[in-house]
Amino acid sequence: MASIHVVNVSKRFGETLAPSLREQQRKARVIGRQPRERTAEDAPPEDGVLALDNANLDVRDGESMVILGPSGCGKSTLLRVIAGLESYEGEVFYGGQNMRDVPPKDRGIGIVFQHYALYPQFESKGNLAFFFKMHKRETEIDERVRQTSQIMGLGFEALLGRMPNTLSGGQKQRVAIARAICRNPKLLLFDEPLSNLDAQLRSSTRVEIRRLINRFAITTLYVTHDQAEATIIGDRLAIMDRGRVLQVGAYRDVYAQPANTFVAGFLGVPPMNLFDGVVEDGRIIALNARFTPPPRILDFVARGQRIVIGIRPEDIAIEMDDAPDAGSHNTLRVAFEFVERLPSDRAQLLHATVDGARLIARAPLEREVPLRRPLRLSLPQDRLHFFHSETGMRI
Repeated sequence: MASIHVVNVSKRFGETLAPSLREQQRKARVIGRQPRERTAEDAPPEDGVLALDNANLDVRDGESMVILGPSGCGKSTLLRVIAGLESYEGEVFYGGQNMRDVPPKDRGIGIVFQHYALYPQFESKGNLAFFFKMHKRETEIDERVRQTSQIMGLGFEALLGRMPNTLSGGQKQRVAIARAICRNPKLLLFDEPLSNLDAQLRSSTRVEIRRLINRFAITTLYVTHDQAEATIIGDRLAIMDRGRVLQVGAYRDVYAQPANTFVAGFLGVPPMNLFDGVVEDGRIIALNARFTPPPRILDFVARGQRIVIGIRPEDIAIEMDDAPDAGSHNTLRVAFEFVERLPSDRAQLLHATVDGARLIARAPLEREVPLRRPLRLSLPQDRLHFFHSETGMRI
């Protein structure tokens, strides 16, 4: 096993003005020449796509880390950089070893891709055995395949003699996972491995993956955009956007204390409600209402300063009393427009528009909440979140 340390890694796709300095330096070291110094020609192209922008990430030895973010945020590129499949600027360490000049085949990694990437000319057993044949270790094949079949559970042995084109999507993914763990890697990498499966199969397969991770305690990086997967697979998660890692922590900690408005508006289904406001006389005016923040917040803001207020849907209390309450703080009068029922969660999501902003409140499924009738909502002071309007950072 190994810890992983990603230090100031950048990656740009697009037309290059010249071969990257880092690649030239690597080749120079390989052939024993003195690496040349950086020149203006080595600057990255201005019209390229910056996939990673000084990304930093530390993964503990034996930890399962989920990299979570929207499409195009750079999470798959980061995984490929860690695997050695992409050139990059910056440094990647496995433990204390810089992996700059270590090819992927010598890194002791197992990779499971979104599209399985099985060798179509081999049956399933041949896919599992390919690594050992390439490394002249044929004597280990039968025992490794037998052990892996036991680990993968009921029904897997029946897949060993079948060709990839005869397998379903779920069966192909089982074979791809088995191939990754068969070689006894010190690092497992998963690149959205369940995105091609239906909802029911995704649910069962992610549990199986978590079971395998627990059994072997292998350092694992798991890329996904699915937050349900993140809660099951990850000991911790890293939230990415625009090529940067914005926040790292256990799901419950990041959910409770998002570092900025992006994390707050991304994590959670549905995500946090966010509203623009302005500071006035020790209060914050937002949604045509007055909010009283905790005293500590007032120490970091000034009168007239614009601010963003956030609250989770489940933290909004719905009052059935529709009597006027002029002058009350931390309350809103809202008429819900429609309801979204979640039977499996025994909950319902109530949607409204307040001063042009969308608002979602969560309530028990059994509770009768009238629609299109003004109701009073209470937003508890200790459940409010506050962010800088310009930087988006948490106050």
